Amino acid sequence: MHKLKKYLLSLACLILYQCTNAQIGEFEQDSTYGLSNVNNNSQALKLKSGYVLGDGITIQSGSGRLNFSQSLQTSFAANSFNKNLSGLNSQFNINRARLTMVGNLFDNKINIVARVNFPSDFQSVTTGTRSFNTTLQEAYIEYRLNRKHTINFGLRADYIDSRETRMEGENLGFINRSALSGAFDAIFDYGIRYKGNYKLGGRHLLKSYASITTGDSRSSLQKNYGGFKYGARIDYLPFDRFSKGGEFYMDDIAREQKPKLVLGVIFSYNDGASSALGTNGGRFLYGDVDRNILLPKYSKFGTDYLFKYKGFYSMGSYFTTSSTVPNSIKGEFRLNGQFTPYAATQTEEQTKNIVQNRLNLGSAFNVQAGYLLKSDWAFGLRYTELKSNTISANFAQYNRYYTFVFSRYISGNNMKIQTEIGYEELNNSFKSATQKGNNYAQVMVTVQL
Repeated sequence: MHKLKKYLLSLACLILYQCTNAQIGEFEQDSTYGLSNVNNNSQALKLKSGYVLGDGITIQSGSGRLNFSQSLQTSFAANSFNKNLSGLNSQFNINRARLTMVGNLFDNKINIVARVNFPSDFQSVTTGTRSFNTTLQEAYIEYRLNRKHTINFGLRADYIDSRETRMEGENLGFINRSALSGAFDAIFDYGIRYKGNYKLGGRHLLKSYASITTGDSRSSLQKNYGGFKYGARIDYLPFDRFSKGGEFYMDDIAREQKPKLVLGVIFSYNDGASSALGTNGGRFLYGDVDRNILLPKYSKFGTDYLFKYKGFYSMGSYFTTSSTVPNSIKGEFRLNGQFTPYAATQTEEQTKNIVQNRLNLGSAFNVQAGYLLKSDWAFGLRYTELKSNTISANFAQYNRYYTFVFSRYISGNNMKIQTEIGYEELNNSFKSATQKGNNYAQVMVTVQL
């Protein structure tokens, strides 16, 4: 009996050893997720013997691989709205606590991605009693037609927002994205998308993106009130690809030995917008005399760039939005679903002002730069300016932003500590003798497993 136990123990150790091996590293946000295929029919749980942060856990079979990774970002912030810095407010936050699943099947022909962010808890303020939460962030299936062309279907971060949204929150050089992103980036939406890669000769590359989405973000998983949102992006890379996926994170961790640049242009058209920028579909609904739903059209144009060279990076964006309002709007639906007609004396111009003042209409400019020392200490500066085209829209209540960040990279973007101080200047119409803006400081720790 003793020999039998010893034999079984030895066999268990052998099996465990055979199931423990190296796995493929982290994936990029925009590229086909690259967990390499397995050439036999064995199944194993791959725990990397020389594990590094960000590797996660991989399950493999003869058909492909499935990787699970986790990330956690915790922060502490303090701020004061008063000119003399009195009346400090402070808070602890869990910015992100994500679990991501990435699968590559059939020699990378099919990829599946799903991600949840546990701190999210959101009650929709949409018409009627609908509700949804933002725990689910991405869930889509991607099919690789060939080396140049890919399509995907489902919920994911869109291609037609600013370049900042092309980068995961864990890979930012600042604690948060800029105010431009907050004003005009819907980020997540449900739909079908295409991306293509083209060689133009030499080191010149062209990347094309197109999408048809609901324009209502995650609330559209229950109902899409408006029309569809159509968008396209063109990116031009004159000096070939960035090293180690550097196009999809801010600080130049790869320390590009040759200059790398990407220039982008985007355009989107929402054929029936029911929220301020497309993040909360169903928030604002209007109707004609017969209570048929009518919605404004919402367009967005933008251009951006990213440059990296030997530890230095610079990134900038300019975006502008516009809308058109149907002439036959005669009332609106309240949050309880009740239709309320407008006064008979209300003019079309007054109705147009009501509708447009609820949309994020205007323009924004953001520019930032940073440098990563060889000691893995980094610093960065950012300036953002917003301009509203409507007098009541609150997205530009603060219209100038000044930010400085100081970071310590311990294991790349997989473990870092960031300290940020900034000033958010109030629009002149909101300033007072004691309040000119918001002064803040915050620190964040990021860990990706």
